[in-house]
Amino acid sequence: MSKSRKKKGKWKPAIEKAKLFLKSKKKESFLLFFLSLFMILCLSIVYAQKMHNRQNALNKSSDSLLKTSSSVTEKGKWTNTLHTDRKEDEFLNPRPFIDRYNLIDRYNLVDIRQDGNPLDSVGGRIYQELMERESADLAKIYDSTGDTPEHTAKLLGLKRSAILGRYNPQASGQSPDQKNSWAIPYFKNIHYRYYNGDGKEIQESSNVKDILAMASVYTYQHNYLDEERFRAIVNELYTKSHSYSLSIGPVYYDQGCIHKDAKEEMLAEEAANTAAPVGGETKASDESKAESTSEKSSETTADSKANQDTKATQESKQAQESKQTQETKANQENSQKSSAGEMGESSSESKSLTEQAEKSSENKENSASQNAELSSSNLAKESKVPKETTGTKAEQKANSIQEQKKLPKNYCPGHVDLTIKITVIGFDDENGLRNIQLDSIKDLEEQDQKPGSRWHGWDDYTVAAVKRLKEQDWFKDYGLSISSVEKKSPLTEEEISAYMKDLPEDLSEERKALIHFALSSVGKVPYFYGGKAGVKGLEGNHFGATISSSDYKGRNRKGLDCSGFVQWAYWSSVDRSLDFASSTQELIGKGQKIKRSELKAGDLIIQPSGESHVVVFIKWTKEGKMLAVHENGTAGNISVDEVQANYPYYRSILP
Repeated sequence: MSKSRKKKGKWKPAIEKAKLFLKSKKKESFLLFFLSLFMILCLSIVYAQKMHNRQNALNKSSDSLLKTSSSVTEKGKWTNTLHTDRKEDEFLNPRPFIDRYNLIDRYNLVDIRQDGNPLDSVGGRIYQELMERESADLAKIYDSTGDTPEHTAKLLGLKRSAILGRYNPQASGQSPDQKNSWAIPYFKNIHYRYYNGDGKEIQESSNVKDILAMASVYTYQHNYLDEERFRAIVNELYTKSHSYSLSIGPVYYDQGCIHKDAKEEMLAEEAANTAAPVGGETKASDESKAESTSEKSSETTADSKANQDTKATQESKQAQESKQTQETKANQENSQKSSAGEMGESSSESKSLTEQAEKSSENKENSASQNAELSSSNLAKESKVPKETTGTKAEQKANSIQEQKKLPKNYCPGHVDLTIKITVIGFDDENGLRNIQLDSIKDLEEQDQKPGSRWHGWDDYTVAAVKRLKEQDWFKDYGLSISSVEKKSPLTEEEISAYMKDLPEDLSEERKALIHFALSSVGKVPYFYGGKAGVKGLEGNHFGATISSSDYKGRNRKGLDCSGFVQWAYWSSVDRSLDFASSTQELIGKGQKIKRSELKAGDLIIQPSGESHVVVFIKWTKEGKMLAVHENGTAGNISVDEVQANYPYYRSILP
């Protein structure tokens, strides 16, 4: 007999007894059956709830570990505390999502989040690094606009004749009988043009959020915690998506600028920049809209002025026909050929800017060349400047004034403009960031081709995720803004004293007070486009406070722009409100016109057009560079910097 049959034999009497019990006591048996079912159901519910709570606790613990990469306490001991008490839908740390900037929640092993500063996270630091890199690049571009036309022409490989005008008695180093010395000393207008990856002109733009959003989505589909990969992708995308180039336009002449005083120059500058907004710094985004109309108007204006010059030339030519020689005519022809040929050599960008002006510039260059020859011969006879000037500064200034008086009222030594083309490739461009070939992800291409890979390229799903992420309010959602990145440290009293000791002993007390106040403000007033002061001094202006409406570049800390800083510094330090000038153009009409060589501490150097700017001169360095204090838009605060600042206007306000 098998074991199974023996077991059945043992259970058989018990089964028979159960059957007899159920037959004899039906009510009791049914009650016992339902009671058993109820007990089983209760135990199941209790067990399920217990397992659910345990799973939630484990999930929260996992989120905490993802957030800090460690549960290390300040004492260095591990902790496995489970925070089970929380409000509904409140998590210790947001979980990673494809349309979230996930690295903002990741901290290094040694970091313990105490003050909640988002810049302490991995994502915050990468954001800060990229913003600072963009600011440094823009500062380099903007500083190049302060270079001389002569040096810029050399960098572009142009001949010197491309930036030669007429004799300018206000420019140092020029002689009326040496045409080769008549280099135009500064750029009259500076045009900034921004383009996207498709070559279309756009407003001033930053693609930092595009790059970070794109890298975030890509790494989420692979390994969003791979900080090294994320950083490599971001840096390579930035490098390959930014470029710029310079081009110099043709020389042109206006109706006269030698005899204008400061206020006349201001009015003339405002009239010439009617397309630009008045009442604040020339906003780059507005400039990009107005550039084409501005250039066309300047071309037509130059044509009409050239016609006027041509008429004047014809009259003077009739009076001096007997005096002109064959050599003069030959020089005119050579001048026309060289100026026409060199404009084609400036750069690929300058070709596009000058093609429209080539026809009109022929007559203009002819009349300009003739006028230059005539003025040369007249000046050589009437007002030759000796190579070595003698006498006091007052006598030299008087001689310069006499020279200017001998020139005709409509005399113009010539102007030249600079155009800067900046290309910033965005994610939404047809030839945008997605089309850039990245070396930093080549090793993953083979893995992405496998069937089990989560990455299927930039399809509708991943593209939509990037768009959702970059369109988020990063200040509201992550605490990241330009204002939280761009900072300058205030100067110490020792540093301020060192600057003050370098000032000339005979400098006026007003100038010393201005410089000391400006230096004391370094790092304390954020840059804010259009920002002006309401009262004197730091107190009462609430500089640095968060404001609801950010400026055109995303800054949301209350502060000043460059002209607002100058007006506020003069007002606060020496009680000179400068008539509450609200723009760089208005500052042109303040004080006395001086030369670059006459600058003293406290004087202003002004660029009213293009990326308009104004700086307060401190001193010349040993290397011959200019040291200035200014409200620095790229640094986001007041700073002291070495700048080229070869701007058109130099103003002395104080004695």
